[in-house]
Amino acid sequence: MSKNKNEILSMKNKLEAILEQGIDLYLDGRPASPSRIVERFVREDTVYMPDFVIGDDGVLIQIRYDKIMEK
Repeated sequence: MSKNKNEILSMKNKLEAILEQGIDLYLDGRPASPSRIVERFVREDTVYMPDFVIGDDGVLIQIRYDKIMEK
């Protein structure tokens, strides 16, 4: 899967804005920076699914990207 530079920059900017709002980002179960997440998306021909974690007060607290394994 080939992504162009504009898509990559847009994705990184969106993730940075999310992080600035105090929402934690994870990649495969570990805390990750926007740069790390984008790097993984670009280098791998794999699908990652975001899981949106909501706190007890109904506010988004985490976005967890996990690799989807094909069987």
